[in-house]
Amino acid sequence: MQGLFHPEKKQVRPTFAPVATIVQGQTLQVMQAGSEDIPALLALEQKVYHGPLPWDASSFKTELRKKNTVYLVVYHAENLVAFIGMRFAPVECHITNFAVDPSWQSHGLGTYLLQLMLNWAKNNDSKYVSLNVRSDNLGAQRLYRTFGFTITNVQENYYQDTHTAGLRMVMRLKPDLAGKGKRSFE
Repeated sequence: MQGLFHPEKKQVRPTFAPVATIVQGQTLQVMQAGSEDIPALLALEQKVYHGPLPWDASSFKTELRKKNTVYLVVYHAENLVAFIGMRFAPVECHITNFAVDPSWQSHGLGTYLLQLMLNWAKNNDSKYVSLNVRSDNLGAQRLYRTFGFTITNVQENYYQDTHTAGLRMVMRLKPDLAGKGKRSFE
């Protein structure tokens, strides 16, 4: 993925080879999302948000078609238990959507997925990673802060379904102090 989204290079769709990982003694399959995952993505959103869904099927279809976006899904057996999406750009990557099944929260799965995306961003020499989070989602905010995200802006009524404020959080990636050309987190 090195240099994948630099303006001087032809833009190529990011790819992710499926992997198995173990979380809480359970084997999970992590793979790149496709249109066939949309019903499961919507069902997981329903579990997480308990009401109006932030995204509908057409939103997911649009995101999955973009050349500079990648979505990862995590399955336990046949059940989708988490997903994360990121839009890649040379300067700033943006986490577009992120959900973990409530029964899988606080087990390290969200941390694992966020770390995967942050590694992807730093390997592409991005300088920042940003995201938006509901002002009342304290658990997610805590997770993002442990990685070094800070609030840079509050957007009133950002989430139209609930009229909840959105917090824009940004993490600055900096060059590795060892000078090896790799990047590390602040």
